[in-house]
Amino acid sequence: MSTICTGTVAAARTAGRGCGQPGLALRIPARLLDQEFGRGRVVRFEEIDFPLALTHEPTRRFLRDTGLPEDGLLFELDVDAPLRPLTEYYADEHPEAGCAAGLPAHADRLIRLGQFAEDGSLVVDGITGEVSNWSASEATLHPFEEDISTVAHGLWLFHRTLSGRGGQRVQALPEACSEAVAGIEAA
Repeated sequence: MSTICTGTVAAARTAGRGCGQPGLALRIPARLLDQEFGRGRVVRFEEIDFPLALTHEPTRRFLRDTGLPEDGLLFELDVDAPLRPLTEYYADEHPEAGCAAGLPAHADRLIRLGQFAEDGSLVVDGITGEVSNWSASEATLHPFEEDISTVAHGLWLFHRTLSGRGGQRVQALPEACSEAVAGIEAA
């Protein structure tokens, strides 16, 4: 997803430099996700949903005020339990594997957002706000996106493109990239 339309993110940053949400790459209005996914399909978290390890205030604010789509095709948000560190997720969901088996050294501050693709987990570093893809089968952590705002933008763009706005599907990618700049501002 991070390679879908890198030019859009760069253009959005340039177009809206200096306006916005401190600490995140993009300022995404909540209505943008509501319009694309449906108001009832965007999850906004409450303070009680945040684990202690999530101290990055811009990420907390984004998840509380803007939210993430419950099902973004390649990404499925965990909605059955509060957000939790990767160590707690594995202790609860995979007790047979052992809590620390193969997890990164700083897994206690990696907050699992949900499932990505087949065996991946999107995780946000609770201190820095950087988003990575944790592959359980490979026991590797791969950088994914700059922060939660660029993840939301990618999910929005991917969903918009594949949903076939105006009867067009993937051929609409250049138009979708151009439209993305109009609703998203760089922070």
